[in-house]
Amino acid sequence: MSIRGRIAVDVQFADDDASDGAKSLKTITLQDASEYTTGKVAVAIGTVGTAGVTFMPSGLAYRDAAGQTVSMTLTRLAMQSPTLCRVSAGALTGWSLNGQPVVANVTASPSTVSLTTTAGTASYTLVLYGT
Repeated sequence: MSIRGRIAVDVQFADDDASDGAKSLKTITLQDASEYTTGKVAVAIGTVGTAGVTFMPSGLAYRDAAGQTVSMTLTRLAMQSPTLCRVSAGALTGWSLNGQPVVANVTASPSTVSLTTTAGTASYTLVLYGT
């Protein structure tokens, strides 16, 4: 069994101004693309409400492509929701809105990863990556 995957973040903004015949350009770029050929990945897709849903990464057991039971130590996560949805993992809290994903490194594998909404329900896709 092997995996192939990538987590990428690409942020770029430019601010330009022309005054008194001089042109000024200020830019900021943040980029990272991490390729993965080893490790473990779990994907959860569902619907969550204000009561929330909780995953326990350290106790997470799932079956890989070969049908073998696998557990993992969480190191990165990504979550996406078309409506307002919060993901919490230890001290980390992130929000997904309008389909914008949340991507985070997890420095100390948290005991739980929780998803909640502030009102109503939200569909979500949660990707957990670890060793």
